[in-house]
Amino acid sequence: MSLVKNVFYSAAQLLPLAVLKQRRPDSLLLPYHHLVSDAPVPHIKHLYPWKGTKAFEKDLDYLLRRFTPVTLQDIIHALKTGQALPSGSFLLTFDDGLREVKDIIAPMLLRKGAPAAFFLNSAFLNNKSLFYKFKLSLIIESLQTTHHSKATLDQLYAYLQTDEASLIPAIKKITYNTKGQADEIGKILEISFAQYLEKEMPFLTLDEVGTLVQQGFAIGGHSIDHPYYNQLTLDEQLFQTRQSVDFLVQHFNLPYRAFAFPHTDAGVSKIFFNTLLEGPDPIDVIFGTGNQKKDFNPKILHRFNCERPTVSINAAVKGILLLNKIQQMTNKDQISR
Repeated sequence: MSLVKNVFYSAAQLLPLAVLKQRRPDSLLLPYHHLVSDAPVPHIKHLYPWKGTKAFEKDLDYLLRRFTPVTLQDIIHALKTGQALPSGSFLLTFDDGLREVKDIIAPMLLRKGAPAAFFLNSAFLNNKSLFYKFKLSLIIESLQTTHHSKATLDQLYAYLQTDEASLIPAIKKITYNTKGQADEIGKILEISFAQYLEKEMPFLTLDEVGTLVQQGFAIGGHSIDHPYYNQLTLDEQLFQTRQSVDFLVQHFNLPYRAFAFPHTDAGVSKIFFNTLLEGPDPIDVIFGTGNQKKDFNPKILHRFNCERPTVSINAAVKGILLLNKIQQMTNKDQISR
């Protein structure tokens, strides 16, 4: 994290939470996570950091003491009726449908009495396929922990048209549209992504998701296979969204339709939102990643990252509330589309 952000978070911690919570009467705190684990997770290790169980439990206790937990259904009901949520409400959300949801996160939430919503990629459920970025992390892990022959590495350099010094950056530049390169690199390095899926089972199964729904948790779509939406055509964006939501609604007979963007909603047009929110079988709520900013439609809500292990929950919450207060004062609290 940059020096400027460190200074900002440090300063935010000194401010009274009660003052920051008054930023606007309809405030709803929407922290998001992907993973909670004390163990190494090779398919995520080289993508982003995450919090361990003790840190996450501390965060959860902080939120439950100072804010009011609400469900996804509570939020949808408020949007449909115009009724206000309780002051200082929050909803925890988790993306990608990782196995740790079942093993670690849901049991802790149930023990604490905290609701949550889990946003799932339909292509990954039942461990049918592996997210291309997870493949990149496994490739980097293999390069750093496994001895590969000079011939193998030379083949890899030739394939990526790079050298040893630029190898890892070149791997990280592989995109959704060039994700087939990850499979080719896997063959060169003799990494079996299919075996990894079968052995590690990094994603939830449909039965496990069904148990989460029975336990009172909410679920929603997170696209089919986690692309960057600004790299898709409008038709592709709509297809990815509808397919992921429709699959869950039909399979689990859900009475609501929710979606959360993978990566970011930056660059997505009003046409996309209007088509999904006002068209046939409208989506009830869409979650973006615009750090709690407002959007042109009240059914579009924006979450903020709360899983950085270097940022305490006190700093993360006060930081986002302070940022929103500054944005509101400078008329920069609205997403421009």
